[in-house]
Amino acid sequence: MTIKLFSPCPDDDGRTPISNKKFVAPKKKFAPIDISNMDFELEKAKLDVLDETGKLNLVSKSSLTLCQKMDQVINNQEIIIEALVNTVNYTMINDSFNLIMIGVSSDWDERQKKHKRKGWITIDAKPGSLKNEGIVKDVIKHVGIKPIPASTEIFQITPELVDLLIRLQWVGVKENKIRILTKDHQISLDY
Repeated sequence: MTIKLFSPCPDDDGRTPISNKKFVAPKKKFAPIDISNMDFELEKAKLDVLDETGKLNLVSKSSLTLCQKMDQVINNQEIIIEALVNTVNYTMINDSFNLIMIGVSSDWDERQKKHKRKGWITIDAKPGSLKNEGIVKDVIKHVGIKPIPASTEIFQITPELVDLLIRLQWVGVKENKIRILTKDHQISLDY
């Protein structure tokens, strides 16, 4: 067993929620820049020829490029961390009580089994993040829609909530709007 230092589940084996295959990041080879043949005196002379405005433009272009590269690195790092953590955003409904659950899980298979035993029907689950769920719940709270007592992720199904979740592009709501709003207990997505 290997211990992952930056994972909420240190003993997980690296499988993605979509398949049982382990995720292995592709390795890129970067050619190092060879500065052994660079003529520094020539480069210095090129800089000496530039006027003050040219030097300022060169410095500002270089710093802007560096800032853009750093932003790109930070974004890529966030994507990699989320992919390694195997976080899933999901939507489930309970026909018996006319409820919808929106949530996040880093161990989707176990979470799905647990909820299914309690009568929840999975609408959809896709890779996501705790940050996405937090934003959606904050907007729902701001609009004035409250979860059922003793929960932060279970809500009474209403057309207003469903429309809000569609506008927020929450997992599976747009594709299954009619199913979510249908109160017929004999319809089931689990075949």
